[in-house]
Amino acid sequence: MTHDWRDSNLFSDDERPTASPTNVETTSSTPRPVDYAPDSEKQGMLVEKPPTDKNHLVYLIMMLHGVGTLMPWNMFITIAPAYFVNYKLLEIDETGTKHSTAYSRNFFSYLGICSQLPCLLMNLINIFVEAKGGLVRRIAAALIVVGVICVITIVLVLVDTSKMVTTFFFITMLTVIILNGANGIYQNSIFGLVSAFPQEFTNAIVLGNNLCGTFVSLISIFTLIVSDTIQVAALGYFSIALLTVAACFVSFFLLPKLDFYGYYHKRASEDEKEINLDGAEKDNEGKMQLYVGVFKQVWMQCLNVFLVFFVTLTIFPAIMAEVRVYRENGVYNFFIPEFLFTPITTFLLFNALAMIGSTVANFVQWPTPRFLFVPVSLRLLLIPLMMFCNYRPQRRSWPVYFTSEYVYIIFGLLMSFTSGYFSSLGMMYAPKAVEKSKAAVAGMMSAFFLILGWFLTVLKKSYQKTTGFN
Repeated sequence: MTHDWRDSNLFSDDERPTASPTNVETTSSTPRPVDYAPDSEKQGMLVEKPPTDKNHLVYLIMMLHGVGTLMPWNMFITIAPAYFVNYKLLEIDETGTKHSTAYSRNFFSYLGICSQLPCLLMNLINIFVEAKGGLVRRIAAALIVVGVICVITIVLVLVDTSKMVTTFFFITMLTVIILNGANGIYQNSIFGLVSAFPQEFTNAIVLGNNLCGTFVSLISIFTLIVSDTIQVAALGYFSIALLTVAACFVSFFLLPKLDFYGYYHKRASEDEKEINLDGAEKDNEGKMQLYVGVFKQVWMQCLNVFLVFFVTLTIFPAIMAEVRVYRENGVYNFFIPEFLFTPITTFLLFNALAMIGSTVANFVQWPTPRFLFVPVSLRLLLIPLMMFCNYRPQRRSWPVYFTSEYVYIIFGLLMSFTSGYFSSLGMMYAPKAVEKSKAAVAGMMSAFFLILGWFLTVLKKSYQKTTGFN
């Protein structure tokens, strides 16, 4: 009997990944050794007045990198339930019958730790460890590693692994560790790099994150409708991820040619030299004093970023994906087809509204840095409110207080918009809370707390699964 991969549940009841979201026209050129200063600066000239970002190219490239930091992983976890759990990690006996394995049943538990722990550790290490070539070379190297992992994943799609499930599982986990370790360096470094720019460029990365999620959600809905073969769908997913990474890498050869980028990159480099003139930052004690001093200035914004993502990823997708349309007679009659209810009201709704929230943050910054903590803390109330909807109807032991699916959708809209808006504000406020020479460190610290929010959410879910507490 032929198995239609679209009939499988998007996620199993107990195991859910944490989701942890531009097309850019570039002029073709022969790659050259990376020299991140425009021609005018090579002649010893530094423009006093900042040049304009012509055609918004630098902004669009930073948005592209926002897409690139999440595209490979978003593609991976979106296809994971159908591809890994219900296809690659199944064993086939002599009669051709497929059987689940311990690897398929516990896939997301392994995946959560193998993905988020390396990402968190590399984010932390990247803040403190200096490397020759600075952030630019780290980003380029990380992109190469991510691209290689995408190629390996594509090759494995074409290989019959039904007789080597254990080997395939461990290869997959190894690629997940490498992918997320490299991605941790990439994400942390790109926020550090752009922190010297005007604050809307930091938001361009956050906006790119959410644009990525929206795009992946649309791809997911499209493949649910038109694709009957999981292998073809997986090839499409991972190929798009590879093309995105390639576009991000190529964009780095365009940046040095843009005066706007060169101006701020040169200014950031000179600011860093100023704080090293007395040699205080060359020893470990001096470095630690620098980091502690920066953290004292940005800790509130780091906490805001952490809380935003902790609340968001507690609700999305784990709670939202298990909310069902409430009908006393049990007959589904909502205007959205049942097999598209979760993809649309959970994934598409969240990513689209988060993207809108990030966009609005470019034009409206309210509340001020001092009071941002108030609405961010109030978002904690969304967790019980979501659970009072028709969440896990087959397993819940308390009454449903909000039976209307429209109430759930309103809560989802509010959570999603504020996730994009407040995360953008926190990420923009952090680098501006310190001197320009320390903005890169502040930007990387806020990025670390973003990942910390992801990691603790994954850890919480793993604990719940281990103890049976839900």
